[in-house]
Amino acid sequence: MDDLALALAREARRLNLTALDLDTADPDALHALACMVLTELAVRGLLPGKEEVGCHAAPRSSAH
Repeated sequence: MDDLALALAREARRLNLTALDLDTADPDALHALACMVLTELAVRGLLPGKEEVGCHAAPRSSAH
């Protein structure tokens, strides 16, 4: 299982969410999980996000 799946499952458990009770789940908990999912997808470059991923990953100038 990949790291993203494990992180999402961990967060869902922390928020007391399961696929069995989606109709009665706390809307704030669902919102928090959805925010995490969308942020992680944006970080991986799969969806647009607020910040450009990797903007600090450019190599430093050798002149320093």
